[in-house]
Amino acid sequence: MVRNIYFFAEQQIDFALCASLNSIIKQIEPQINTKLFYVQDPGKPNYDNNSFFLLFDQVQKLRYVSYWKYGMWKKGFTIRNIVNAIRRNFPPAIKASNELKGIKFSSNSIAFVFNGISLNYALFLKRIKRDSKVKSVLITSPDYFVMKESKKDFILHYSRSRYLHFHHYFFGTAPLDIYWLKTSENIKTNWRELHFRKKPADYVFETVYPYRFKSVRKGQIFMPLLMFNKRKIDSSRKTVVFISQPHYWIEAYPRNIQKIFYSKLNEIVLLIKQKYPSHRLIYKRHPAENDKKFKQLDTSGFEKEFSISSENLFSCDLSIAAVYSFCSTSVQTAACFGIQSFYLYDLFDSLEIGVPEAFKRLRSKKWCSEIYPKMNIKSIDDWMNGKNDYIPMDRSEEILETTKKMLSVVGFG
Repeated sequence: MVRNIYFFAEQQIDFALCASLNSIIKQIEPQINTKLFYVQDPGKPNYDNNSFFLLFDQVQKLRYVSYWKYGMWKKGFTIRNIVNAIRRNFPPAIKASNELKGIKFSSNSIAFVFNGISLNYALFLKRIKRDSKVKSVLITSPDYFVMKESKKDFILHYSRSRYLHFHHYFFGTAPLDIYWLKTSENIKTNWRELHFRKKPADYVFETVYPYRFKSVRKGQIFMPLLMFNKRKIDSSRKTVVFISQPHYWIEAYPRNIQKIFYSKLNEIVLLIKQKYPSHRLIYKRHPAENDKKFKQLDTSGFEKEFSISSENLFSCDLSIAAVYSFCSTSVQTAACFGIQSFYLYDLFDSLEIGVPEAFKRLRSKKWCSEIYPKMNIKSIDDWMNGKNDYIPMDRSEEILETTKKMLSVVGFG
């Protein structure tokens, strides 16, 4: 019989997923003890996650480490980078490893990790994999599956992958490879996917967005964002949220093309104001959006939100009626919270930007909904006239079914 359940969170989506899976487990076995371990990136906003923390019996913050900082990973596996990694990354990683070694995990326990693509995830997985009393379960990100479906559009970056391998050899459980989206137009993009070369945990499951696909394949589960599916919108004053992004991909283009892109984005932001004249408007700023990019958008009339994650905003604010973004994954998560949400990227294909065909294929495979094609706005006239409106169906039964199957496989329930 399973005695304890452990969770590990780093990304903001992790907190919502851990809280949701925790609630499902508590519904099956109310008396089981659950504990959340988490880390906080000091370089990112310190969001308030107390609404998630309250759902666990125990919460413990751990030391944060990274091999992404300083930008060293971009230079790949060079002698200079090896020396810098040993000097800068290894000492804090050793301290974090020792901290984890000092934690006593109960026997007959299960530990769940979402995502897995950082040094913090690697350290936690290594700690629990070494402990015979604990089963390790990795639930991968739904954002990292396209490369397997469309290998011709991606290329392995050997040098950068070896840089990560170097860290994972000492602090992880499996080598992690970096694949970059390649384009026939020779346009550099910042789109990458990360995949483990071998199994990094006792059990590994792929997740897919519940409103992206109608069904799952073997080894997959629907992303278990279940607890907030049933919602009633506060009709006193409805809210519309625009989710910002850093738009790294456009940086490879000349300034005149970037200007066209932001001009079109401003046009759409203005149309959102016109479509919802009596609604409260929120501009949810991305933590990686710098001031230069932020100032290129006319956000007058929008409340600026910096203090809370998108997932926490969706779960706590019952007045939200719609969510918009160029191509943020928050569009998919908003639908999981019962909010109609929309992608805007198709509206940019007609511009003189020259969006790479590989990028278009990636978007289609990653985000085009089999359930609600209207989620992708293709015509401004249709959208403004309400032809894209929809109400997200409750997919809690499908989500719960795949989650319970996963729990059964790992020995719970």
